[in-house]
Amino acid sequence: MSYIDQLFSYKKIYDQSGSEHLFIEAMRESLQHHGTNTVFWKASLSKLTQYKSVEDFYEIEPIPSDVFKRNEVLSVPMEHIVLHATSSGTSGQKSQIFLDQKTLDLGVKMIIKSMRYHGLFSLIPTNYIILGYEPGPNNAMGNTKVADGMRRFAPALHTKYAIRAIGNSYETDIIGVLETLKKYEKMRLPVRLLGFPIYLSRLLEIMDEMGMPSLKLSKKSVVLTGGGWKQFAGSEIPKAELRERVFTRLGIPKENIRDFYSAVEHSVAYPECENHHMHVPIWSRVVIRDVKTLKPLGYDQPGFLNFISPLVHSMPLSSVMMKDIAVLREGKTCGCGIQTPYFEVLGRAGITQGKTCAITAAELIGGEGYESV
Repeated sequence: MSYIDQLFSYKKIYDQSGSEHLFIEAMRESLQHHGTNTVFWKASLSKLTQYKSVEDFYEIEPIPSDVFKRNEVLSVPMEHIVLHATSSGTSGQKSQIFLDQKTLDLGVKMIIKSMRYHGLFSLIPTNYIILGYEPGPNNAMGNTKVADGMRRFAPALHTKYAIRAIGNSYETDIIGVLETLKKYEKMRLPVRLLGFPIYLSRLLEIMDEMGMPSLKLSKKSVVLTGGGWKQFAGSEIPKAELRERVFTRLGIPKENIRDFYSAVEHSVAYPECENHHMHVPIWSRVVIRDVKTLKPLGYDQPGFLNFISPLVHSMPLSSVMMKDIAVLREGKTCGCGIQTPYFEVLGRAGITQGKTCAITAAELIGGEGYESV
C-alpha cells in the first residue's frame, strides 16, 4: 500500500501529529509522480530525500490557481480521466479539473470520514433543497457535482432545485422552493438545504417581503453552504447573523447550520466544526503567504491561501495558491476539541474577467438569463 493510501486510510482525521510521517511520505510520492509526468516540480525531484518535515514542503513553489484557467495540465493520460468539472457557470475563464479513478476513490474515502466525524450521516429519509443548479448534460460545474454528491449522506426522498434547467438555459424558482419548504414542513422529515449562501440569504429575504410565516422544520434538518459572496461582498451577511435568521425563519438549530470551503482547484473539503471553524485535516496543510514576497507567514497574519495535499493523482495540485486572502488560527483557540489549525477567508484579491458559480447564481436572482456551455 502506498503512503498516500495509508494516509487516507488513517482513522483519526484531525490527528496531524500521529499521521505526520505518512503525510511527509505521501507528499514525496505525489511530487515524484507529478514531477515525472508534468513540467511542474521537476527541480524538486533531486531534493525529495531532503524533505524531512512538513515545513520543508512549504518551500516548493505553489502553482497559482489561475494556471488552471488557461491550461489543461494532466499527470495521467486523458483516457484515465473519469470526471471533468469546471469552476465557472458562464462564459469567460474557467478553472478545470480532471480526476482519475484513483483520485475519486481517495476523495470518497476522505469525504465519508469527514461527514461521519461531523455527525452529518443519517439513515432517515431526507428532503433536499439545492440552492444552486439542477444537474444537466451541459453542466460541468464543480458546485453542482458536489451538491449532488452530498445527497448520498442522507437518503434523498425528494429534491427541489433553486436554479432549474430549461433546455440549454437556466431560470430561478425561488417561489417554487418556498412552496416546497411548506410541504416539507408538513411531512415532518429532516430537510437539508445545500448550496450558495447568497441564495440562502435571498430566500429568507423573500420570505420577509411576502410576509410569509416562519416555518418549523424538523430539528434534525441541516444547512450546508459553500461558496463566497464574490461581487456581492458589500452586502454580505455575517455568518452568525445568517445562522440566527435561518434558525428564526426555518427553525433549524444553529449547530446544524454549517459552512464549508471547497474549490475546484483543490479537492479537499473543509466543513465547519460545531464552533463554526474550518480546521485543517490530516490530508492537507494550509500555508498563508505574504502577498508581496510569498514567504510563509505565521498565525493571525493575512495573506494568500496556499493548500498543500497529495490527494489528486491526475493533476499537479500538490501545492496550489488561491486568490483568497485568509488567516490561519491556532486550533486550541477554537474550543471544539479539534487541535489542528483552522483558517478564515477574509476576501479575494483582484477580479478576473471570468465569473464564478456564485456570481452567476446571484445574477440569476436579479432575473438575468444564463446560457449553459
